[in-house]
Amino acid sequence: MPKLSFSVARFLTELILCLLCVTVVYFAVSSYYFSDIYTDSINRSLSGALTQAETLLAQYESGEIAREDLDAAANPLLFTGGAFCIFLGPDQQVLARTRSVSCSEGGGALGTLLDSLRREPSVSAQVRLGDTAVLMMGRRTENGSVLAGLPMHAFNGAAVSFRNRLLISMVAISAVTVLISTLVARRAARPARIITQMAGRITEGEQVTLPEDLPGRDTREIASALNYMSRSVAKAIGELKCEKESMSLILEGLSEGILAVDDRGSILHENAAAWELLGGEETPAYRSVMAALQEKQPEDQWDLKFTAGDRVLYCAISRLPREEEGASRGVVALIRDITEQERLERTRYDYVANISHELRTPLASIRGLGEGLRDGLVSEEGDRQRYYSIIVDEATRLSRLVDDLLELSSLQSNPAAFEMERIDPNELIYELHDRNSSLFEQKGIRFLRSLPDAPLPDIWSNEDRLSQTLTIFLDNARKYTPSGGEVILGAQAASGGTRFFVRDTGIGMDEETQRLAFDRFHQAERGRSDKGSGLGLSIAKEILEKMGLSIQLTSTPGQGSEFSFIVPPPAG
Repeated sequence: MPKLSFSVARFLTELILCLLCVTVVYFAVSSYYFSDIYTDSINRSLSGALTQAETLLAQYESGEIAREDLDAAANPLLFTGGAFCIFLGPDQQVLARTRSVSCSEGGGALGTLLDSLRREPSVSAQVRLGDTAVLMMGRRTENGSVLAGLPMHAFNGAAVSFRNRLLISMVAISAVTVLISTLVARRAARPARIITQMAGRITEGEQVTLPEDLPGRDTREIASALNYMSRSVAKAIGELKCEKESMSLILEGLSEGILAVDDRGSILHENAAAWELLGGEETPAYRSVMAALQEKQPEDQWDLKFTAGDRVLYCAISRLPREEEGASRGVVALIRDITEQERLERTRYDYVANISHELRTPLASIRGLGEGLRDGLVSEEGDRQRYYSIIVDEATRLSRLVDDLLELSSLQSNPAAFEMERIDPNELIYELHDRNSSLFEQKGIRFLRSLPDAPLPDIWSNEDRLSQTLTIFLDNARKYTPSGGEVILGAQAASGGTRFFVRDTGIGMDEETQRLAFDRFHQAERGRSDKGSGLGLSIAKEILEKMGLSIQLTSTPGQGSEFSFIVPPPAG
């Protein structure tokens, strides 16, 4: 059985209280007026009995009936419930009576009543016959007197029975009224109960349909309006869920970390990037960010930069939109890894410093030597020729530096692809070996060529750029390989094409040097007299990246280095 709604339960409670009050008041009023009403009814009944008794007494006096008939008329009783009757003659002698009553028990009470009858035609009084209180009524006639009586216990019993029946009737009527009211109220409240249940389901985002055949025009209009609202709310909630899921996917796909907390410091959202960048809840970086998020800053936006291991992180913090004036919903932090940015910033700074240094050295030499020649400080012809030679070397070095810078800048700024062609790798290795052999011989380095016995297949690339890249690797190997060492230029078949390599037995590189090897102006030993501009490996890396290739560098300090890359075969 469905639970009563609050409104129905309240209505029934008020109805029961009202019925209870009405029953109590009605019972009290009925009880108050009952005695008089019932006494009047008894008096009317006794008066009717006296009239019948007068008729019988007149018939007896006129001789129509005998005394036995008069006695038989008095027995049985004229009425039920213990009523009785007494017939008296003209001299007040008892002619007949109901055998259930004894006149001697009345004593003086009956005498007093008879004395009253001598003076008045009719009397009524409450007398006692023995131990019984009796309501008596008497009437005097020409032929004698008649008395009729009813014991008070019969009267009181009838009164109590009447009150009980009245109370039971009132209780029954109240119970029936409550039952009928409950059924009617439950039926009347059914539309409201259905609407309430459906409204609760609507607030949970569920799309429901109310029956539009509910009783009552107003109820049907409400049901129709709720159906429209249900469709609208379900559609809006569906769109919000879709947007939330899309936003969650977008946030999870970001490489930047997102960490949002409410005004109590509880996490609202944390994507995988934030967890990865901060390293989990137990790391100092995570605690630093959480402490920054919980700071009471007067600004709506602030930031901080800190280190997490070998990485540099930047955290931009903003307050979330406020729901109401003076109440903030929390803050959100955008966390980015700026390690590479910081490294590039340092590289740019070093780049400018290195360019200044590299340009200053030859310019200072040229200026100093030129000023000496101009001022006539060099008198010997041999010294002048030596000065001229130094000036030319420094100018050549300066020109080579400028050319390398322009080459690197052109490679980085020109998006055009190189012209690709079919190349014989065997012939390329032979040409490069022959071209550079004398340079290695001058330095006392053994220069070897390495090719497989079977000719390598053609490759697809730009021959000039490949030669330039391999020449840069050979120059680098010659600079950092001591006399008596060995440099190998070779090619071999590999997965995905032909692998070119330059291997030396020079000084090698540690991990830090390998990491910085392709940076601009980086040189393993700056004190060497035959150093270059420090741009060669940077140019080689840019060339290979333009052609879609990548450099592989392996090196061991004191044992040498190897630079290699793989060139694919022609398509088809």
